[in-house]
Amino acid sequence: MKIREAVRLPGRSITTRSFQSAAWLVVIGLLLGCGASQPSLPEPEGSASEGTHAGTDSGSAAGAGAEGEPDAGADDSDAGEGPKTGKDSQASEKPGEVVQVGSVRYLIMDDRAVTLFEYSADAAERYAKALNRFRERTDSAIRVYSMLVPTSAEFVDASGYESMNDSQKEAFAHIDDGLDPAIVRVDAYGALKSRAGEYLFFRTDHHWTAIGAYYAYVQLMDTMGEKPIDYGRFEKGTIEGVLGSDYKATGSAKLKAHPDTLTYCLPLGSYKYYAYTKQDKPLEKKAVDPRYAKLGNGAYAVFLGGDYPWGAIETGTANGRRILVVKDSFGNALIPYLIPHYETIYYIDPRSYGGSLTGFLRDRDIQDVLFLNNSTVARNSSVAESLDRLMESGRE
Repeated sequence: MKIREAVRLPGRSITTRSFQSAAWLVVIGLLLGCGASQPSLPEPEGSASEGTHAGTDSGSAAGAGAEGEPDAGADDSDAGEGPKTGKDSQASEKPGEVVQVGSVRYLIMDDRAVTLFEYSADAAERYAKALNRFRERTDSAIRVYSMLVPTSAEFVDASGYESMNDSQKEAFAHIDDGLDPAIVRVDAYGALKSRAGEYLFFRTDHHWTAIGAYYAYVQLMDTMGEKPIDYGRFEKGTIEGVLGSDYKATGSAKLKAHPDTLTYCLPLGSYKYYAYTKQDKPLEKKAVDPRYAKLGNGAYAVFLGGDYPWGAIETGTANGRRILVVKDSFGNALIPYLIPHYETIYYIDPRSYGGSLTGFLRDRDIQDVLFLNNSTVARNSSVAESLDRLMESGRE
């Protein structure tokens, strides 16, 4: 049993300038003999007058990664440390509570949790440099795309917790500004922001939903000059009562009372998909299969069967096009949408792949490369370090 230790979180203090101004007004009032009373001090940020968090639609769900692989989303906390919970001194005026698990802070609202985002300029710069290094070391004929995926913390009202939740939009701008102009930016942020009222992210899990991934896929196709498949053409199914990674990390009763419903879209067209283990053993799988939700790796494993070091999807689309997606677990829900567009789809998870990234390209005549990662790349440098390792292993 894990015992939760209550902690008091720091609130916003009144500025010295405001305090001095108030003091001078009191002194002047006394000197004038007007009997002036001390003015009201500024209301602390995050008060009840500022409202509660923005609501989103109810309905879908997710889980953690599969096959024991690390997840590049919220699951990079220190192992073995239980959750600490608490509200700050203005708890009655702020929505939700903060639960800290290792180095990760979760803000638990009425019916959902979000992973608070702490920006690291160094991590953002290292990620941009890693992509630039890849661009420099690959054939200029290969088209390179960068998709940065925001997480749900960017689209809720976290009033009162601003000091713990940095702007992902600004973080992404910093990365984009540092990228080689030859790398094409895919604006997944804008695509999701314009539909922020929809059910884009799970309530109890840190991943996006199938519809969130679909909007990013549409943005990718638009950027490539391709026509996306209409969402209505996909056969869909649902999995009810899912409690995802945020619930598993925090054990929150609020989250348990509001489970998700995972909606999935079956791929269009024929294909054969093989996922490869760390021992390079091929496993034939489905790109989307609801049965994977029952294998103990979380419901989000319905997409690609979970996280594997690399995988290959041979499709019935005989157009000679091949793409490599270098991704974290957010890529799992998007990749199946690419099946009608490519003859072969490869993916690499840099967190667990042990080969050479440039060698992988050279051996397979790939024309497009998509780097798809969530905002963790601007929070810590683990993905950038993994990319550097994969490129160094391919140097001759």
